Amino acid sequence: MYVDKLVVNKLINELSLIGLLLLYGTDAFAAATLDPIAWPPGFDFSSSIESEDYSLRDFYQTYLDTMVQSPLQSAYGLALANLTLGLERKDALLIGFARALFQESYNASHDAKQKALAKAGLEYAERILKGRVTASTEKTEVVVPVEIKKIAAPTSNFKKIILGKSAIQVGKNSKIKTQVDRVTRDWLQGFNIKNAPWSFDVENIATWHEGWKIRELIGFSGATASVVTGTVAKRVGEEWYAPDAEGKYRFKIAEDKVLNFPSNFVVDDHTVILNDTHGISALAWDALDANLVVGCGDSVGKMEAAYYLATHGVNVYTPTDRFIGMLLGADIKGTVIGSAPVKKAAGGAVVGDQPITLAIDEPIVVSTTRGHYPLQYYDTPYRYFTALADYIKRPLNITPVEVVEYGKADGVVAQARKIGAHVIGIRVWGKVEHEAVKAWLKEDSHNRAILFHTAVYLEGYQLFSEFPTQTSFGDIHPKFE
Repeated sequence: MYVDKLVVNKLINELSLIGLLLLYGTDAFAAATLDPIAWPPGFDFSSSIESEDYSLRDFYQTYLDTMVQSPLQSAYGLALANLTLGLERKDALLIGFARALFQESYNASHDAKQKALAKAGLEYAERILKGRVTASTEKTEVVVPVEIKKIAAPTSNFKKIILGKSAIQVGKNSKIKTQVDRVTRDWLQGFNIKNAPWSFDVENIATWHEGWKIRELIGFSGATASVVTGTVAKRVGEEWYAPDAEGKYRFKIAEDKVLNFPSNFVVDDHTVILNDTHGISALAWDALDANLVVGCGDSVGKMEAAYYLATHGVNVYTPTDRFIGMLLGADIKGTVIGSAPVKKAAGGAVVGDQPITLAIDEPIVVSTTRGHYPLQYYDTPYRYFTALADYIKRPLNITPVEVVEYGKADGVVAQARKIGAHVIGIRVWGKVEHEAVKAWLKEDSHNRAILFHTAVYLEGYQLFSEFPTQTSFGDIHPKFE
């Protein structure tokens, strides 16, 4: 199949053509090609869509509306949009459009990295259309383990633990690096799908999750920000890894971010190039020049990447922090902070700096769960406090409460009332949980809540500002008295 430059220009100027093709089907066009189509094996894009209670029909309609109605942002972004739909629908015509648009982007680009990505996209589309998508090269990568070194916990007979003193200062001269997914693009939500991943405009980034945090940081500080894209992921055994700055493969990437993201480029059976990067693990290789890295931290690999960056003096903010406890006492030059508030401060913004104190022997009621996605985040408080007890080599009076229904962690508050506890560790997502924690905090000024995996959700995030002396976060460098 060949799509020449005239067709590309017509596509750019008259996107309604794509709308008509999607509405009336492209089977006839696809069948007419002489190329032996080979769809990438191992990809399962529909599972990512359906896991968000998002029907395929709604997904197609969202993409159609966005592609037709939104203004063109770049040939590369439009190529990714066509690639995504082409893979989802197994539509050769759309892959042909993507190939032509990648060629257009390659010809027009003067930036070496962007040109290389456009070439990779062009070659990927060609491999699909020519039936060579499973081509393999020699596997030479080995995983270099990350060893987390820790500062010894105090051995004195301390009676108090202070959480939340850790802070990251962000000023107008700060350089922030972040992920693409949920910042400059969000392919699953159909957001900025015609945008090139590297195109950063604070007025045009996501208003949720990491994009929201970046907006706060820039709004308070005037700092500059950019994204890391083009990460090369390698499969070693059955797992996928991203490299460090020296090209050593070290940081595990969740399989769904590799094989379930249709905007990625499959090079061969163990190499994939990530456009919509997600998580600290996908950023570390190209972020040692940053003052602050912001990204998802809800896996072991992401936290190991955060540790790596911090050992090099780079600060890391992971507002989704399921595995923050594994870094308790980490011996690092930079600062790693999990689900903490971003606040206006002298000279710009501050992340964290919201301390509370708890006695070593007082009861702590925490949420936990044995559920899978999306319930698993409720185990963050239990993970943290059990890791804290292990770090200080002192038992803590922990009462776990299992969460079995999403958005219903209010049982933690009920248990705290029942046993007379004044400290809870909880993940707050929605209104039910917010109202329960808010009411409990208002009842007694001695009541305190340590919030985990909460800073990206409006309902939970409000608690930090509503109760600044009664809420804190899972600090990896607690103080002891």
